[in-house]
Amino acid sequence: MAYETFERRTVRVQELAVAIDPSGRIALNAASSRALQEAGVKAVKILWDKETCGIALQAARKGDKNAYSIAFGKGRSSTVTAKAFLHYIGWTSGRRQTFPAKWNEQQLMLEAELPQLPPNVVQRGGKKGTTRKEDTGS
Repeated sequence: MAYETFERRTVRVQELAVAIDPSGRIALNAASSRALQEAGVKAVKILWDKETCGIALQAARKGDKNAYSIAFGKGRSSTVTAKAFLHYIGWTSGRRQTFPAKWNEQQLMLEAELPQLPPNVVQRGGKKGTTRKEDTGS
């Protein structure tokens, strides 16, 4: 009889972490949610560093036109619906992926780095084969 290892789909961690779900949500684990709650953060701006594939969720006022509300669940985790942002950076994945994060107290933001995709798949920050005005320095 040949056994196979069952691979867990969820991983519980005590360290700060963010996960990107195929449905277009950025999920925050309990530790990340706690950091935002303790800082009084209820809405965030999503920041993108194309060079490092870094993302950040920075505290924002609810009235800010670029703010995304944080949905704090009944449990300990929370989510930010970010489908348009994930489309903008070219992120696609058929499964949920979790990444370590760090809390920047001075900037009131949660930071994480995504793995880089091969250049022939999608160019980060735009659609394949297109050049945006801000990318050319014009």
